[in-house]
Amino acid sequence: MLPRLLYESLPLLYILAGLFFLVITKQPLLLFAGLLLYTCGTLIWVMRSGNRRTDNIRYANKLRMTPEWLYELQPFIQIGLVLLLWRQPLALWLQLLSLPLVAWALICLQRRSHFRHHKIPH
Repeated sequence: MLPRLLYESLPLLYILAGLFFLVITKQPLLLFAGLLLYTCGTLIWVMRSGNRRTDNIRYANKLRMTPEWLYELQPFIQIGLVLLLWRQPLALWLQLLSLPLVAWALICLQRRSHFRHHKIPH
């Protein structure tokens, strides 16, 4: 069994490794590996986060008009879009416009991680 610290940080490590490969390389195989790592890390993060929800999911779904899967993946989609914008050559204005998008995505992730904890058995 993995130590708890390593187990809990694996999705984040997958996401960061995927972003690293997507940012530094232009080789198709490494881009595919980066995309795969980013996607797997994102899906693991979302599954763990959904399992640790402490709010009533039915009530939360009624307050939102978006499907649950889109709501959960929204920050990761935003970060991916920002990455695509940053990879565009000679598009400084796009890069500057994408900064609020990445800031909002990070705020959403921080809020979700703050309100989702392990369920304590009674």
